[in-house]
Amino acid sequence: MIAFLFFGVFASIFLDSGFGTIDVQSVSIMDIKIQLSGLIYRPKTVTADNPAPAIVLAHGISSSKEMMSEIGLELARRGFVSLCLDLLGHGKSQGTIEGGQLDPSFGVSAAVQYLKSQPFVNSSALGLVGHSLGAGAVRAAAMNDTQIGALVFIAGGLGDTAEGAQQGALNSTFPRNLLVIVGKYDVLFDLTELTEKELPSAFGTEQKVVPGVLYGNFASNTARKLVIPLTSHLFEPLDITTVSEIVRWMEGAFGTPQGLINPNSEEFVYPQREASIAIALIGLLGLTFLLFFPIQKFVEAKLQKKNTVVEKKQLPNWRLYVVWGVINLGLFVPMFAVGLIASFPPLVFGSSVAWWLLASGLLGLLILGKFSKRILGDRIALKEELACAFTKEGAILAAVAFVVIFAVTTFLAISFNFNFRVVAPILRDFGSTSRVLVFPAFIPFFLPYFLAESLYIHKLPSEIPSRQGPLSGMLNWAVTVLAKIAPFILLLFLQYIVKIALDVWLLPGFIGFLLEFVWLIIPIFAIASSFSWWFHKRTGNALSGALFNAFLMSWIASVVFPF
Repeated sequence: MIAFLFFGVFASIFLDSGFGTIDVQSVSIMDIKIQLSGLIYRPKTVTADNPAPAIVLAHGISSSKEMMSEIGLELARRGFVSLCLDLLGHGKSQGTIEGGQLDPSFGVSAAVQYLKSQPFVNSSALGLVGHSLGAGAVRAAAMNDTQIGALVFIAGGLGDTAEGAQQGALNSTFPRNLLVIVGKYDVLFDLTELTEKELPSAFGTEQKVVPGVLYGNFASNTARKLVIPLTSHLFEPLDITTVSEIVRWMEGAFGTPQGLINPNSEEFVYPQREASIAIALIGLLGLTFLLFFPIQKFVEAKLQKKNTVVEKKQLPNWRLYVVWGVINLGLFVPMFAVGLIASFPPLVFGSSVAWWLLASGLLGLLILGKFSKRILGDRIALKEELACAFTKEGAILAAVAFVVIFAVTTFLAISFNFNFRVVAPILRDFGSTSRVLVFPAFIPFFLPYFLAESLYIHKLPSEIPSRQGPLSGMLNWAVTVLAKIAPFILLLFLQYIVKIALDVWLLPGFIGFLLEFVWLIIPIFAIASSFSWWFHKRTGNALSGALFNAFLMSWIASVVFPF
């Protein structure tokens, strides 16, 4: 597992640097009194004597600069300077998302000024790329800067969302050289409305805009194009068609600077970089399991408790899984709404996740306490079960295991600028005092949830009988993880299969947008279920896994969601 970790980390760093030809640096940018965080990709051939065009890339809501680094990396490999920015209140940038009322560019304008001040940047050749919230941000920045020579809107920036002044209205000359990218399965957009009503005036035509056709031209800065890749809202910046079209667009607007590869090459390395990060994440999780052995042996005798629930027999696993899945899905949308009203912990969408998991955990425990006889055929002693779970040794075990994984992650982030991620960064250093302080606020919201989950999918279900030794354990692990994530997979499947088959959304609009978070929730829950399964298997105790996962989820929430 150590080999997996080291291989994944250093392979991804090597790929991220364009095999050593790109200088990748974290930078701090001052926007009045607010410090912004950026990640700049500069080809080593680009110097003060050989300046290059520069591109600012802005992410969507509840994301961070790393989410745009795929595009930034590939632009840099072709000779452009790329600056991936954490918008206000996101990632390691200061401020709050409400700061967009004063600065609708969310810091993009400050990033543009920063690039203009760099001697290796050709300040007359500047482009902007934004996804979702970031698309509106780059549009706002372009309103006040006539030197912006090319814009890319990825699933955003259209309509009146960024129109702060009359001159900001989209037309055939503003902004210069506009590329619009919207995924075919983006729930926030009606493609018919987009092509027939929203885009024609901006594309200088009275006809329906045809995807893939170039309108206008780069020579007069009136180039326009609509691209519709086969992807959804969350994955648009990662889509290979998106990345390819953006690279070609910037080359069309600014020419082809000297880069690492042939400018006409369709070779991309970011997929291999993301695969390396996945290998590193597997290594980190495996290393945590291995380090758990000596710690667990030290407290094993004290953690093994007599089972206080019904005597072990072939309990109806599917009932437990179904009840827990229905609780999770049933409270998802209502509690997201509660979180938007009761904004504590004080992170956008983070408060919704906190209230959702708290309500699910409390309802799950209540149902077990009141209706366990109907579910299991026998009543469980819930109070005794929970009282048995709370042990000092279990708490110490969870805390030590969490400190190990946190220490490794923070060391890699500080020393090598490396972040573990599943699409978006999920395990990273806090980056600011504010995020450190908000971390403990999530713990009491998440602990009841994972205590309830420990009963529903770990302790009460019987293990699958088998005489195959280790294979039996792997099978039980697979069933446990699948039981956890299956309801969410089913929900996404229904959402997209209905769209593909009937061209309508099962859950449209904002509710459908919330489902985009499920793409991130699934791998996070799979990781959490794996940890709690392992803790329970080794100790028979509910607290260790539940507390560890409460720490883990609080950490993820405190670094992912914006202020």
